[in-house]
Amino acid sequence: MCGGIMAERPVIHIMGESSSLVYATIERLLRTNAHLVIEPLIIDAIKTTFSAELEFGHASVFSSTDVAPSSGHRVLLFGHASFEEAEGWSKQPELNGIELIHIHAAEQKRASLGWPDAEVIIHDMIPMRTQPFSLPASFTAWLPALGSGKDPSLSMSQDHWWIAELDVADALVRLLMCDTPFPPFCSMSGRRAWSIQQTYEEFSLLYKRTMAGQSGVFGVEELTAAPAPHIELQPLVITDQPPMSIEENSSIRPDLSSVHDALHHADGDGWRPLVPIRTSLMHCLASMLDPSQFNV
Repeated sequence: MCGGIMAERPVIHIMGESSSLVYATIERLLRTNAHLVIEPLIIDAIKTTFSAELEFGHASVFSSTDVAPSSGHRVLLFGHASFEEAEGWSKQPELNGIELIHIHAAEQKRASLGWPDAEVIIHDMIPMRTQPFSLPASFTAWLPALGSGKDPSLSMSQDHWWIAELDVADALVRLLMCDTPFPPFCSMSGRRAWSIQQTYEEFSLLYKRTMAGQSGVFGVEELTAAPAPHIELQPLVITDQPPMSIEENSSIRPDLSSVHDALHHADGDGWRPLVPIRTSLMHCLASMLDPSQFNV
């Protein structure tokens, strides 16, 4: 036993920002047999939101005030929050045998943790739940423009390697349920480069279809099945082969070889995102239009 928890089942502490990805990761972990240790600030919301999963599943949820981290546990630190700021952690625990995994967006700074840890950097994730700090800035600009019947000016920014939040959460859980440690450093992103124009066209199409569904008035554009844009799948590994050097390629697309190898070792299947970007955009847009349905 360790703090009232059977040691043979994985013990995973969730701390840091209460983000959309936190909820998605917890929801995915509740389909396993893991023991989850959650901060008091959100544990009641988790128990309410996922009551069916807790009742019929094999996972368990505990408060961080009742279960301290100990050897063999894994600690997920989400976002830019520090270890000391976590609610229910009065002081830094003994760290021997504890694996700390810092998970944050590419634009967030790395936490100053003071001991070796694994780091997961997420690029261009499309969240399912609306939060100002997690939504892509372009999405927040497009929605009011579309609502007023205007086309926003599109900046000539670099391509985006969009990835669905569900694919990120699924990959994290696959690695967490494996006995081997996380890779010291890995990036997660999509494997297709979306231009800002392609992204806007998808976003605009979904918005117009949603508005038509709410009003019951459909035009030809809303009823026509629009094909998804053809975007070439890119290799997992950054190479120095023409037409780009390692430096040029790295500035465009993160190297996914580390997460691919780790996932392949965990369960024989590598990094293969399954959720279509159109589906991910639909979830995100629904949350933006009615945030009360997706509160975190």
